Amino acid sequence: MAGGNAVWGIEIGQCGLKAVKLRPADEGKVELAAFDLIDHPKVLSQPDADPDEISKAALEKFVSRNDWQGDRFVIGVPGQNTFARFCKLPPVEAKKIPDIVRFEASQQIPFDMDDVVWDYQVFADEDSPDIEVGIFAMRKDLIRSHLEFFENVGITPTTIQTVPSALYNFCRFDVGEGIGEGSATVVIDVGAQNTDLVVVEQNSAWTRNIPLGGNAFTEALVKAFKLSFAKAESLKKTAATSKYARQIFQAMRPIFSDLVAEIQRSLGFYGQTHRDVELKKVLACGSAFRLPGLQKYLENNLTIGDVAKLDHFDKLVTTQTSNAPQFADNILGFAASYGLALQGLGEAAIGANLLPPDLARVQLWNKKRPYFAAAAACLGLAATFPWIRTSIDSSALGDTPELTQAKQIVNTAKRYQADYNKVSKNTDAERAKIDKLFELQKDRDLVPRVLALVHEALPPIDPMLEKVKTPDELKKLVKSNPARFARNRRGQLIIESLSVQYSKDIDKLERNRSQRGSGNTGTSMGGRGGMSGAAFGGPGGETGGFSSGGGGGGEGGDEGGEGAPGFFVELSCRLLYGESQPQAATFVTEKFLPKLQALGMRPHAGFWIPAEDKQALRDDKNLDLFRIWQARATNQTIAIVDPIVPAADDKEAAALIPDPVTGEETANDWLFELSFKVKLGDPPAPEEKKQEGNG
Repeated sequence: MAGGNAVWGIEIGQCGLKAVKLRPADEGKVELAAFDLIDHPKVLSQPDADPDEISKAALEKFVSRNDWQGDRFVIGVPGQNTFARFCKLPPVEAKKIPDIVRFEASQQIPFDMDDVVWDYQVFADEDSPDIEVGIFAMRKDLIRSHLEFFENVGITPTTIQTVPSALYNFCRFDVGEGIGEGSATVVIDVGAQNTDLVVVEQNSAWTRNIPLGGNAFTEALVKAFKLSFAKAESLKKTAATSKYARQIFQAMRPIFSDLVAEIQRSLGFYGQTHRDVELKKVLACGSAFRLPGLQKYLENNLTIGDVAKLDHFDKLVTTQTSNAPQFADNILGFAASYGLALQGLGEAAIGANLLPPDLARVQLWNKKRPYFAAAAACLGLAATFPWIRTSIDSSALGDTPELTQAKQIVNTAKRYQADYNKVSKNTDAERAKIDKLFELQKDRDLVPRVLALVHEALPPIDPMLEKVKTPDELKKLVKSNPARFARNRRGQLIIESLSVQYSKDIDKLERNRSQRGSGNTGTSMGGRGGMSGAAFGGPGGETGGFSSGGGGGGEGGDEGGEGAPGFFVELSCRLLYGESQPQAATFVTEKFLPKLQALGMRPHAGFWIPAEDKQALRDDKNLDLFRIWQARATNQTIAIVDPIVPAADDKEAAALIPDPVTGEETANDWLFELSFKVKLGDPPAPEEKKQEGNG
């Protein structure tokens, strides 16, 4: 095949440069034309390493020993340097999707839009009206600094893609046939500094970057055995054959536990937001999986049974290059490069491109330059003949007064025609566009202000705790005064998740959501066996408001007519206070809920929190708006199984996940869920509420 059909996928990681060159092959497969692996002399994150010089040297070595002239390049950027969000859109016409995504991106991307390069990918199923969009962004300064390395060696990439998206493209192309409807495959790529977790569905994606990787294992050995980073790295790689294997793995055991805990937490969050998707398989890749026992540890501690390491590419035709020992031995690290090259061949499910627009235009111009030159030559030749004919006729006619007058008349007519077109132009379409832009910006700050209100209502904490800025400071403070800062006396209320849903008829939405959970609290809570109550204020509902039952009311829309627009807010929180359930519930109902109610009735905020819902009471008397239970009643346990050293006691086989900051036991924490609705507009005047209550 022609060299122009080949595409290089290049990823510069913490430990080395990985490159894969692919060509299209028959039957929907690809051919490995070449590959390269260049190890860095030092890990880029080492304190004494110069990342820029090391990356530059790796690329210079790549161009010096590979045949790359005329090939296209797709380069990857680390997931921790990029922004990715996946959100569902309402069913709309295809032509309206770009405008909606542009507005959604301005809300989601936490940077000024002028300072980032962003793109999006639409995920849709022909058999479903649901539309999901992935939004990807990266700061322009980070992209340009990354591109400088390639420009210095004469490489001009056509595409820039995030490493998590490249992993998704690899999985969809290579093992996509095994991903059925309602199921997903989890790709876990453990790198040197970070771990990319990608959930791959048929028509959807979800990613998370975990700031924990192979270097954490090395640093654990540095602290345990007082070694240099380089010697600890060598000890880690030879751990399986070392006579001190037991001591080595014992030193790394906390990192195994932390990594699995973070993966479990991520998959748990995904499971809560994608309840109809079953995670059937874990595909492990990344050089860190060379560490003996890591794969087995995941199998023993994750609820997903099948954990397989990447050992081949299904759709890569067998050639002498693909059978090379160096490629087979290092295949764990080539998944992202493989996915990058697939995008260059047009075989990727995610086609987003973070190449800055000015560079993209240069690439497009270079690609079409030969065609433009040929077209310009034809146009020039075609324009020559009329010009020659006109010159001959003008010479024959001469510069007569009649000709001069005719030219003046023609010019005057053209001017009048232009003025007429300008005056008679219909501006309705442009005015409609302007009005639409203003409409999209209306009330864009309502949701952030609702979130700010919830945080403002949080109870104050001990001033000493408030001054703490780092985990080490917190550990030191707790150790200095264990009685004062005991975990169940700190009075900290931590918001673990917050969901906001908009509805044109918030009364109807809340009623429907509550009915689905009413009368079946134990089931809806996943069998936690905790306490639940119909009152928003906790046990007995004696909080002075926020009750889902009782007299009074004063909410518009309860008695019929047009629905009241608003938001339905759901909180999942952790409370570090109280030795008993009544103590914990009283803390919430006295320290948090009254303040939330008071703040929710401030005038001129654009929204308000109603106290009661008469219509909901008539529909269901057992609404669960506030529920509290102890952390030990949840299913947050993991099996801690040493891959090398068997446990000395069966009691060590399971442990509740400790606090990731202080290492404290979390079994006695209190968890609670809270639901309330927010109506748009100003709260009703006291006179109006009294009249409505009497009515």
